[in-house]
Amino acid sequence: MTYPSEPPTPPNAQPPTTPPLPHPQAAVPTRPIIRWGLGDVLIGLAIWLVGGVVGSIILITTGDVSDSSLTELSLGALTISLVCGWPGFLGWPIVATYWKGQKSLRLDFGIDIRPIDFAWGLLGGVVALVLSAFGGILWALLSHEPSPSNTEFLPTKPSVLTAIVIFFLVAICTPIVEELFFRGLFLRSVGRRWNLAAAVIISSLVFGLFHAQGDTWGQAAFIVLVTASYGAVFALLVIRANGRLGPSIIAHMCVNAVGVLGALYL
Repeated sequence: MTYPSEPPTPPNAQPPTTPPLPHPQAAVPTRPIIRWGLGDVLIGLAIWLVGGVVGSIILITTGDVSDSSLTELSLGALTISLVCGWPGFLGWPIVATYWKGQKSLRLDFGIDIRPIDFAWGLLGGVVALVLSAFGGILWALLSHEPSPSNTEFLPTKPSVLTAIVIFFLVAICTPIVEELFFRGLFLRSVGRRWNLAAAVIISSLVFGLFHAQGDTWGQAAFIVLVTASYGAVFALLVIRANGRLGPSIIAHMCVNAVGVLGALYL
């Protein structure tokens, strides 16, 4: 018995192959594109300046300020003078994160407070106040005068309602707003452009300059240097917390609370 033979294979023929299945590719996370930077810092500072001018015009036109002195202002005038710069320091970082960042103040600028931040913040506040006290002693020894302060515009022994409003604005709200701008947007922008040391120095000095006050150049320089030392302490707290603003906000609140209570009742 014979069996049918298979058809001859043509020369140089390739065996049939099955096309390989595609290998699944792991999803590669994409880093968000962050476009905020020093330009946004300058815009925020410019808005702060415009807000101060507008606030001054309002105070003058409403008769709350009769001269260039800011002492013994009414509660309404104090409120205007305190919040007129917030569109720059609070408003523009919000615009920057939604327009040029990750649409999150926490992810872009570190707004995040955890329980451990209260301990580090209290420690940082004590360190800042010790630096201030040391500076005050040095000033008194060299000038034989009491050290100047930038809280002289606050009223002395005000009503309970006025004291509560001032404490809320100065000791609670202002630290959050200023930390968001100076240690959130400013510190990060300079650090991304140059380096961390330059970020601490530049942001702290500008922070001090924006608190300058005094009857003489010497008093103004003293307040700038003391406030700049606060800024350096706050910046180091942020760096230690890997960019979170929680410790610096708490430390800033401690410093402002002591300053407000001392100005109002001592």
